[in-house]
Amino acid sequence: MARSLFRSAPELSRLFVESPIELISGFLSHSQFSVFLEEAMTEVPVDADEQARRDAIAAAIKILKADRTNLIEIEARRVMLMTDKTPETMLRRLGEDLRFAASQGLNAQRDAIARSLWAYLETYPLFEAAERAMQVRVYRDHGKIYEAWSLDASIPLVAQGVNHEALSAEIADRLQHEDGCKVEAIDLPAENGESQDVLVAVTFFGAYASQKTVRPDKSTEILYFRPPDEMLLVYSQTRRRIEVCSRDMVERKLVANIFAADTLKHDVSNKPLTQKTYNLSRFKSSLKLPIPDEEAHRVRRANITEVQVALGGWSRKVSLSVTPEDDIDAIARAVFGAIIPSSGGGYVTKVRFHIEYIDGRGRKGTLQFDVFGRNKSNIQSERDPAKRELGYDLLEAWGVLERIGDLSKPQRKEKLPQLLALYDFTDEKASGQTLDELGIGAAELTGAGFLTRKGWSNVVLFDDDELGDVVRDVEGNSTGDAATLTLIEGGAGPRIPVEDITQYEIRFDYLRDALRDVLKPMGLKGRVREVANHVHQIGSAQIGLASASIYLARALSDDKLLEGADRLIRGEGNRIRGVVFVPQEIRFPYIGCNVVLSLKDHIDKETGLIDPEAVRSAYEAAIDPAARGTAVHLRKQGDDAAQITVPGQDPRIVTGAKKVKLFERLYIAHHDREPGVKLAALKEYAGFSQLPQLFGDEWGEINGRYLYSPQRAYWALCGEPISV
Repeated sequence: MARSLFRSAPELSRLFVESPIELISGFLSHSQFSVFLEEAMTEVPVDADEQARRDAIAAAIKILKADRTNLIEIEARRVMLMTDKTPETMLRRLGEDLRFAASQGLNAQRDAIARSLWAYLETYPLFEAAERAMQVRVYRDHGKIYEAWSLDASIPLVAQGVNHEALSAEIADRLQHEDGCKVEAIDLPAENGESQDVLVAVTFFGAYASQKTVRPDKSTEILYFRPPDEMLLVYSQTRRRIEVCSRDMVERKLVANIFAADTLKHDVSNKPLTQKTYNLSRFKSSLKLPIPDEEAHRVRRANITEVQVALGGWSRKVSLSVTPEDDIDAIARAVFGAIIPSSGGGYVTKVRFHIEYIDGRGRKGTLQFDVFGRNKSNIQSERDPAKRELGYDLLEAWGVLERIGDLSKPQRKEKLPQLLALYDFTDEKASGQTLDELGIGAAELTGAGFLTRKGWSNVVLFDDDELGDVVRDVEGNSTGDAATLTLIEGGAGPRIPVEDITQYEIRFDYLRDALRDVLKPMGLKGRVREVANHVHQIGSAQIGLASASIYLARALSDDKLLEGADRLIRGEGNRIRGVVFVPQEIRFPYIGCNVVLSLKDHIDKETGLIDPEAVRSAYEAAIDPAARGTAVHLRKQGDDAAQITVPGQDPRIVTGAKKVKLFERLYIAHHDREPGVKLAALKEYAGFSQLPQLFGDEWGEINGRYLYSPQRAYWALCGEPISV
């Protein structure tokens, strides 16, 4: 019988041909295939010889439609993937765990395919555990859904020591999963003399989904279901490391800290977890690798054998590969002229290291690994712990490996004003000089993960004593702690600290998470939801007798972002009064039916956390005017932003000089009890041509709610009474 028995299902064909008849029969009789295979499988003669049974099963499968065969093929592929050498070894070693007690059953099978299929049918939890262990290995080398944290101590732990109920309750509570979650812990087999790792799988209820289906009687119905979301965590005692695989970056960090604090009893408040991050910027000037003095006793040679450079963007890259005997630095200069071109803003994106060393027994060895990007390196998959640690030690000595960790509670309290200022930035990037002028410690906040170094500015505005403000180029081959500036028109310039022109990327997601922690005393409930890039609903809280929506908005000093936040939050349409927290100064007291409060002004100086009583007082004093305007009122801020309040409507923010002038003129008329203002006079005063075009898509929300036409060619503000 050929392996291509089922042409559209190659893995099923192989599984069918190479599996014992009893196992393949059990596989195809599985309950998940019963909807379309149960009747056919019941007709397979149980007492016939093996070939007759195979022929009968093959005939039943061949008449299936392609969509049904594909469902079987998906599961067959899972079984066949477990037959490769590494997963099969993992399956057998996990089978020795007393939790599964499957060693005898696995050994009784004739080959790897039979063992995999037997585990799938008879001990599915074992099969699933082996799959999860292999998924972690894949995530380590590839996906963006992987992060690892280090502890400062090696804390013993086995799977039996994980309190599943307590850990699942804490994770569900902190991540705001109202339906809870499921935690399963298993011991992964020890390798290369290391202690065994502990794998923790956390399963959540996914978002509700629906699918229309056709019933046997040809009627249709909607099926509602919740696909599971899974997070994988691996704790290694020997490596002192917690690895987390999940799509959500913030959840990865939270769960790592929860596990460290609740399961390992590690004091994360005063000894935060740290992360390894890689900085390849040192290779912009040289590809040479000097052997550190402290490693000279074991490292004989260190080379770079491959470098990849992006020329201004990821779509334009060039790579150079050499042998370990070649001088890649000299070759690169000859080929490129320079590692980083002076034009195009290039940067190094990948480096391959080749290390020749002598181990503790005097034997020669080779270590080769790649570092690519900010937080990816396949050195973490090196199974030999001695070689892995050697690689990390060298990377740290060369300045490639940096360790970042969260701030401790005292540090976070001290740095809170800086975090608030940083979160209020309108741009995603900032120069070291800008941060320094604002009193923001870039080095410390980079070490805590709130900032990321992204190279340096190619052009800077420099204050020259003789020439005044002069635009200068930054030399691309700057080295050490200083960079040379040259005039755009040519000519030598001064040397300035590299830190001043270093470009930093702001990690707004980490900052938002830190500021949400500041709000803990309010008893926030619910998960973080992104309304826009600069506006997040971070839950709800009980304020007095009412439940209020809590928003966190940033960068509202920008008029467009301010008006956008106002439009988006009013567009929520839930009519639930709430609070919009801004990091620093407030521009207007209301956004929609929500009170705007400054985090800076409501922080308890003793604790560094929000003062719930101060928030309650401010909220209750302001919420009635915010919920529905009780009077006509206009608040201006400069010539380009204003907030208009009219009875019966939420306060509304408008930006742009023409809109502000329009409402200003109508407000003056309302205050002077004029019945309205002639449209021609409004056009001349505010400088617009057509009223609907002035507001565009928002005209439908403005007309009849905030202004109206009392008579032909006249306009006025809506409502009474007048507020002065």
